[in-house]
Amino acid sequence: MATNLSGRLLIASPYLSDGNFLRSVVFVIRHDVEGAFGLTINRPTERRFRDLVELSPAEGNPRCDDEIYRGGPVEGPLLALHDLAGVGEPCGPYDAAGKPLSPGQTYSEASKFTLHEFPAEPWGSMSIELGNPPAWITGDDDHLRILLRRPDARVRYVAHYSGWGPGQLDEELRVGGWLAGDADPDIIFGDPDLCWEKAVRQCGHDILTEIAPGVRFGDPDLN
Repeated sequence: MATNLSGRLLIASPYLSDGNFLRSVVFVIRHDVEGAFGLTINRPTERRFRDLVELSPAEGNPRCDDEIYRGGPVEGPLLALHDLAGVGEPCGPYDAAGKPLSPGQTYSEASKFTLHEFPAEPWGSMSIELGNPPAWITGDDDHLRILLRRPDARVRYVAHYSGWGPGQLDEELRVGGWLAGDADPDIIFGDPDLCWEKAVRQCGHDILTEIAPGVRFGDPDLN
């Protein structure tokens, strides 16, 4: 594998005809020599997480935007991607020095973080030297219920996942099946109907910026 895409977005190429991934955006959780694992973030279903759990009246009103997304064609557990620091594991592409991760290395292994006690929250709070990762992931039942009662958090409840065997994703990238882009939280947790278009636009902007740094491509005087 030439590049570790852990913590980045896979954006389906317009030429990708696989019905499982047509116009899909996948957040890559892990990418190493053994393969890749990620969650599609723009395919909501009609199921809602609050319909799967029982909440007591004391637990308050659950959030209303708790659709369960289909994370891919492979059957798997219910997970949550979210931005509530300290709940679950951080996901990100860089180590504590700001360098891309090496194959097989995870964000939590590479980053230096400190868990602080915070009496208002049962899980504490997390501070990370490098800064905030684009998202956190958890499959813990207690964490899933906590997130349901936190309307201030941005959450994607995801069932099933997307998986690739050794070298499979690298080959799909080589033949142009996918574009790779930075994991913008506004894309991860934004409107799923606009997710693919925004990710493609952002990816194209990043490529143009790399080719001609400093040029404003939205300037009509350049047309």
